Formats: sequence, structure tokens, C-alpha cells
Amino acid sequence: MSTKPITITVDESLHAYVQEQVEAGRVRSVSAYFNHAARHQMETERHADLAWRAAVEKARQDPAVVERAQRRARKAQEILNGR
Repeated sequence: MSTKPITITVDESLHAYVQEQVEAGRVRSVSAYFNHAARHQMETERHADLAWRAAVEKARQDPAVVERAQRRARKAQEILNGR
């Protein structure tokens, strides 16, 4: 895997915590810590997106759910348009 150096700004308390983790040997480096955190966030978001899509697909299979969602969407549109 290739890497790309970047510069980030973090809260002092976060930096101190990460540095403690490095010094305690729990993580190899500050970069490794942030790579792990970013990867975890990315995987969490992908999982949530897949779960949302599955829930939407399941809802689309029930005409009553589709009708109710359409009514609510129309009502929300009316409210947003000031009607």
C-alpha cells in the first residue's frame, strides 16, 4: 500500500493521548493511530450505507410503506415551501 504524507491539526489533548499510546507501545506511530482511526470510520460509514440501502430496498417491497413515505415526503415538501 502506498502512503501520502499530509499535515493535520488536532486538539492538544488528542495529540497527548495518541502520543501516550505510541510511548506505551499500543500503536506503532502517530500516523498508524490516525490511519487506524480513519479506516475504522470509513468502514463504519460503509456499513451504515449498506444497512440503509438494505432497509430502503426492503421498504420498497411493501406498497403500504411506499405510500406512507410518499405522503410524508409530500407533506414535508409543503411545509418547506410554506404552504
